Amino acid sequence: MNKKVLSLAFATMAISSIAQAKLYFGIEGGYSSQSFYGTGLGGGNSIKFPVAKTNTISHALDKWVKGYSVAGVVGSENLWGGYIGNRSGLSVGYTSITQNQSTFEFVDAGISSDLILNFYSGANFSFGVFGGVEADYHYALRSIQEMADHLFDINGRVGVTTLIAQHHRIELMAKLPIASLNMTNGSGHPIVGGSLAPARTSFLASYKFVF
Repeated sequence: MNKKVLSLAFATMAISSIAQAKLYFGIEGGYSSQSFYGTGLGGGNSIKFPVAKTNTISHALDKWVKGYSVAGVVGSENLWGGYIGNRSGLSVGYTSITQNQSTFEFVDAGISSDLILNFYSGANFSFGVFGGVEADYHYALRSIQEMADHLFDINGRVGVTTLIAQHHRIELMAKLPIASLNMTNGSGHPIVGGSLAPARTSFLASYKFVF
C-alpha cells in the first residue's frame, strides 16, 4: 500500500512539474577561444574523453585562436516557488575563430542542463545564478593544423540570470572546458582521440523569451 501511495505521489509531482514547465527560445553570442592540451593517449585511436588541464582556460585567454560564437537556443525551464528550478535546452550555432590572420569556421550543436537559484524573486523581476553542464559537437568547415575536424566536448556552465516582466530572460555566462574528444583525418585515415585535444572557452551574453 505504501509503495502505491509513494508511486502515486512521484507521478503527481512529475505531472505537476511538466505542467509548470515553460518553453523558451532565444539567442546567445560572445567571445570564444580555443586552445589545445595533451591527452596522454598517444597518437592512436581512443574513445576516452581526456579531462582538460588546469591551465587550459588561462592558456586559451593568453594566445591560440580567438573569435566569436553565436547560437539559437530552445528549451524549457521550471521554477518552484520562484527561487529554485532547472532547465534543459538545445542549441545550434556558428563559431568563427582566427589564428595568424587565418579565419576558421565551425557549425555547432549542443544539449545542456542547468540548475537555477534566484536570490530575489518578485512579480515582475527576479535575479539569481545558474550552473550546469553542456555536451557539444563542433564540425570544422575548414581544417586547421592540429585542430580536429570533428570535436565532441563537455563544458561547465556558470552565470548570472535575470527575468524581467515574467518573459524576458537576460544572462551572462561562461562556458568552461571539462573534457574533449576529437576526430581528425590523420594521414589519410580517421584518428579518434590522438595526442592533442582542442578545448573551447566562451564568455557569452544571451536573451531568451519565456512563454
